[in-house]
Amino acid sequence: MPLSILGLVHFRLMRSRHLLREKMVLVDSWPDVSVLVIVDRQMRGTVPFAAGFCRGPDFASTLDTLIQTASKGLSPPVYFVGCSTDVIDALIGQYKSANTCPFRKDHSNNFVYALPAENIVPLAMPDGFRETELTERHLDAVIKAWPYSEEMDKIASVEKWFRYTISNFPTVCIETDDGRPVAWEMQQEYGGLGVLHVEPEYGRNKLGSIVSRTLAKKLTKEGQLVFACVDESNVPSIAFHEKNGYVRLPFKFSFIGYFFEANK
Repeated sequence: MPLSILGLVHFRLMRSRHLLREKMVLVDSWPDVSVLVIVDRQMRGTVPFAAGFCRGPDFASTLDTLIQTASKGLSPPVYFVGCSTDVIDALIGQYKSANTCPFRKDHSNNFVYALPAENIVPLAMPDGFRETELTERHLDAVIKAWPYSEEMDKIASVEKWFRYTISNFPTVCIETDDGRPVAWEMQQEYGGLGVLHVEPEYGRNKLGSIVSRTLAKKLTKEGQLVFACVDESNVPSIAFHEKNGYVRLPFKFSFIGYFFEANK
């Protein structure tokens, strides 16, 4: 599995969902690409998002230049995903101090787990539950359950971000027979599965595994790669993914925020 996984998956996902016209795609050279940045072409009321690829630490300065170029016309911060930890360390290391560096690395590195199609084993739905998809009527529950909603809402509309996500990418939701959503997961814009949630009182019903495997099956049928980025310090999440057939890839990724000066 190449290090370019996130950049390539994101590009193909945007193209398949007819969203590529909303993106700006920048490369350092063609056809031999060493650095790729895909970013929102204009503001859409959510946190600006970028995904990409960088061949290695030696290209960190080129990555810096492309991110700066891609961010013109957007409001800070721009959140970027797709580069290995050594690249991000080199990117940040170009600056003399934390005070002068516009990049902020997420707290922890992330393992990348892929789920081979042969490892997707369906689980039976327990009595009293039904499978559906996330829709706008679920937004309040999703926003309330996501632990980062309050923090992210200070930057941009979390409601608009979730509405955009569930409107454009596959989701799975499990409801009780009376229509209460109790478990869900969604494909995120960069292509990975995430935002998995199970209401605490239903934690023993294996709903998390059912949701995750069902969504994985859906993506597999579409010909997509099934993968997830997992915080290396999140031991329960690591155990969950490995129990559900995910295989850890031999590299780590970092998520970063680019806190530049607006209209620079």
